[in-house]
Amino acid sequence: MSVLSEYIDHFSRLRQDHNQERYPTTTLQASPHKPLLLLAVVDRFAEGSIEENRIPLDPALGDPFSEYWRAVMPIDHPPNIALPFYHLTSEGFWHLIPSPGHENVVESGRRLRSTRLLHEHTDGARLDDSLFELMQNEEDREPLRRTLIETYFAEDVHEVLYEKGHVHEKAYRYSRRLLDLVQSEETAEVDEPEAHVRDKGFRRVVVEAYDHRCAVSGIRILTADAHTAVDAAHIVPWSESHNDDPRNGIALNKLCHWAFENGLITISPEYTIRTSSELTASYNTTGMLDTLDGRSPHLPEEDALWPDPEYLEQHRENIFRK
Repeated sequence: MSVLSEYIDHFSRLRQDHNQERYPTTTLQASPHKPLLLLAVVDRFAEGSIEENRIPLDPALGDPFSEYWRAVMPIDHPPNIALPFYHLTSEGFWHLIPSPGHENVVESGRRLRSTRLLHEHTDGARLDDSLFELMQNEEDREPLRRTLIETYFAEDVHEVLYEKGHVHEKAYRYSRRLLDLVQSEETAEVDEPEAHVRDKGFRRVVVEAYDHRCAVSGIRILTADAHTAVDAAHIVPWSESHNDDPRNGIALNKLCHWAFENGLITISPEYTIRTSSELTASYNTTGMLDTLDGRSPHLPEEDALWPDPEYLEQHRENIFRK
């Protein structure tokens, strides 16, 4: 039996919880946690973003896991990536990497079933070396993806799951093209992909640049299922500019996004937050928005990704309520 055949066999015999009351027919009434996490891992390799044998537990993994989850599970069943990230260790090819000084915790077999515990005690996970080699090659990787989809999910969702994998890869590549153009100091104009790919790619590059932190409020919150408190907002609206230059993007939480789009907040040429006098109208109770005027925004570590002054000027002139 070839190495690929061995892992196809492994992937087709994952241990699952079978429960007709808990799991829907889309997952063949069994827990989808492990196959969905492995699909997200396959996507990371397809992107080309995993170069060493270490799979971090981060939003880049949690986001596709959650998308797959929502495609096959009812809305009242929230995902929890920590469960399969820990329990895949029972399959023999998935190994937690202890954080320095935490080797005894991992080796003791302690049940690390929350993202907090996993982040505290591990630096991610690694695959068997032979499986890592297979994952790097498309000809070997795709049979593994096919095994996961066709073994653990009803036929009527196969196409949806395959399509999500393609979208994840395309969106990642689009985000990298946007970054490459910024770093080469060219105008960030690229062939425009499908809207859902473009939206996802732009969101990824902007949110990662700001490390999931709102530029205006400084809020940074990530949930266990990889939801982030921030959106990727266009400074000059897409409807007017058709411009996905990351420097035309800014990470904002929901309230600040709304206030920015409606001209109640802007950023000055000196990169200072300015608020509109409309906020102080007698009928408004603005909460933390009252405290923002004159503060410095939280910007990307890489200054090449800071908002472009030209785009900020257009926002101040055309959208901000002076």
